[in-house]
Amino acid sequence: MSGFCGWIGMEVGDPGSILKPMADRLPPGGAGSRIARPSAGLALSAQDRTGSCAEDGRLISVIEGYPRWDDGTLAEEAREYGQAKALLAAYRRHGSSLLERLKGAFALAVLETDSGDGLLAIDRMGIYPLCYSNPQPGVLVFGSTTDSVRAHPAVGATVRPQAIYDYFYFIDRVPAPETIYQEQMKLPPGHALRFAKGEVRVQHYWRMPYGRGKAAGEDELADQLLQRLRQAVSATLKDEDPERVGAFLSGGLDSSAVLGLLAERVPKAKSFTIGFSAEGFDETPYAKLAARHFDSRHEIYTLRPEDVLAAIPKIGEIYDEPFANSSAVPAYLCALRAKEAGIEVMLAGDGGDEIFAGNSRYLRDAVFDRYRLIPKALRQGLIEPLVSGLPGWLRRVPLARKLPNYVDLATKSVAERLTGDNLYQALDPAEIFADEILSEISLEAPMALVRAIYDEAPSEAKLHRMMYLDLRITLADSDIRKVNRMCELAGLRVRYPMLDDDLVAFSATVPPEFHMADGNLRAFYKKAVSGLLPSEILAKKKKGFGLPYMELLAGHRPLAELACDSLQSLKARGCFRNRFLDEVTDDLNAGTFGRFGGVAWDLIMLEKWFETRMTSSAIR
Repeated sequence: MSGFCGWIGMEVGDPGSILKPMADRLPPGGAGSRIARPSAGLALSAQDRTGSCAEDGRLISVIEGYPRWDDGTLAEEAREYGQAKALLAAYRRHGSSLLERLKGAFALAVLETDSGDGLLAIDRMGIYPLCYSNPQPGVLVFGSTTDSVRAHPAVGATVRPQAIYDYFYFIDRVPAPETIYQEQMKLPPGHALRFAKGEVRVQHYWRMPYGRGKAAGEDELADQLLQRLRQAVSATLKDEDPERVGAFLSGGLDSSAVLGLLAERVPKAKSFTIGFSAEGFDETPYAKLAARHFDSRHEIYTLRPEDVLAAIPKIGEIYDEPFANSSAVPAYLCALRAKEAGIEVMLAGDGGDEIFAGNSRYLRDAVFDRYRLIPKALRQGLIEPLVSGLPGWLRRVPLARKLPNYVDLATKSVAERLTGDNLYQALDPAEIFADEILSEISLEAPMALVRAIYDEAPSEAKLHRMMYLDLRITLADSDIRKVNRMCELAGLRVRYPMLDDDLVAFSATVPPEFHMADGNLRAFYKKAVSGLLPSEILAKKKKGFGLPYMELLAGHRPLAELACDSLQSLKARGCFRNRFLDEVTDDLNAGTFGRFGGVAWDLIMLEKWFETRMTSSAIR
C-alpha cells in the first residue's frame, strides 16, 4: 500500500505544482500516475497491482487495495478494464450506494469535476486509511496520510492539544476521527464522506451485522468457521504469487492458524518470528512448535538493542501521526527479514481477537458483573462507604488493598473499564501538561468517544459491544496501523485473512455465549481449529506482544542516551511540565518504570515524530 491524494473545488493554474509535493509525502510505493484538472486534482502513488486511476468525462476515480465487487457485472468490468473503471461505472449507476456492493480492503475517491461534488470511503475494517480537510467553503482536500494533506497550500498544520492528551489516554495513538492536526480529520472504518454543494457529510455505510445469521448449533458453526478461514486464505492467495507469500508467526492462535492454512496451499511455506532475550517476552518455543507442525521454512531473529536504536528514527518518520505501539519494532524487523528472504506479501493474523473474543479483558470484565448482583442499596449504603473509609494500616493488607480498586472499577461503566488503564490513572493531567495545553483540552472527550462507539454497536449483548469497541480503538487505530506501516517501511505488502469481509460477517452471527463458553477465552474458536492446531498452542495462555524496552535500555547505553535526549528535547515543545519529564528521565536512568507505567516509550516516540514534522522547537 502507498496511497493517493488530491482535492476538489479549488482552481489553480498548475495543478501539478500542488499534486507533486502532496504525492511525495505518501508512503513509498511503486510507479505512480497522475490525473489533474484545473478545478480538481488527483494523484496516485501506488504499486501497480494495488491501485489505479481513471477518468471519463466529468468523473475522476481512484481506488487502491484489494477491492471485490458483490455484483457480477461490476466484477466483470473490473477484470476487463480495471478497478478504477469499474468504480466509475458503479458510481454512475448507484451513486454512494455503490459501497453496498463493494468488499475487501480499499480506499477510494470519486470526484465530479463539473459540480465539485465527491465521494470518499475506506473499507469496513479500516485497513486503508484516508484523511481529509475542508479548509475553506467549497474545497475538499484528501490523502492517505496527514502528511500529504498538510502539503496542500490551503491546509494548515496546527498540532491539536486535544490529540496530544488523547494520544496518552489511548496509550499509543490518536484515534479516528481525530488527527494530530487541528485542520484535519480521518475516516473511521466502514465510513464514507459525501462532499456535496461544498459541505462535508460523514456517515456509516456498514456496521457489524451482529446476530443476523441463521440459527445453527455450535458444532455446525464451528465447522463453518474453519471452512470460512480456509476460503479467506485461499482468496488472499488468488491475487498473489504463492512462492512470494510469507506469514508472521508469533505462536499464538491466529498467526498459527493462518500459517497452517497457508501451508495447506503452499508446501514449505515461509514463516518469520522475532525472539526476545528478556525473560517473559519470548514466545519462540510456540512459534517453533507451529513451524514444525506445518513444516514451514521458519526463520527466527532475536531482537538486539542495536535494532531498536536504529528503528526508532525510522518509525518516527514513517508514521504520519504520533504512534507508540512498541511492538512496531519487532513487526518491522520481522518484515525486514521476510523481505531479505524474497517475500513480497506477508499474511498477518491480526483481527482474530476482535471478531472471536480473544482479548483477556472480556473475561476479566465478567468479574465486575458479579458486584452488580449485590442489591444497589447494600452496595451504596454499606460496601462503598466502608471501602472508601478503610484505615491506612488495613490498606497494607494484600486483600484489603485490592478492594478499593475493585469497587471503583465495578462502579464504572464497561466502556470506562475497557479504556481507563492509562497514564492518567497514576497522575493528574495537571501534573503532566503545561498550562497552555491544559487550558485547551477536554478531559472528558476521550471517554465521550469511547461511549459513543460502545453505544452505537448494533447489538444489546455486552460482549458484542466490547468487541465492536475494540474493532475501532484497538484494531483499526493501533494494530493494523502498526503492521501496515512497518511492512511499508520494510518494502512489503501485507494481507489480513482474518479480516476477510465474509469471515467477519460470519463471526457476527456466532452467539456471544459460544465465544467464552464455561469461562474459557476463545472457546468457540479453539473448538473450530482444534483439528488444525497443536494441542499445546490451543492450551497456551494469551500473552501480549510487546517490546521489553526497559530491559533493553538498562543494558545498552546508546539506547538509554537516545531516550534521555529525546525527553530533554521534548521540553522545548511546550506541551509538558519539565518536572514531569525530569521524573520520567530519572526513572529511565534508574532502569525502572516508577509511577508512570512505561510512559517513557510514548514520550520518546512523540518527540521523534515532532523532530520530523516541526520546523521550530515549539509546537505553537
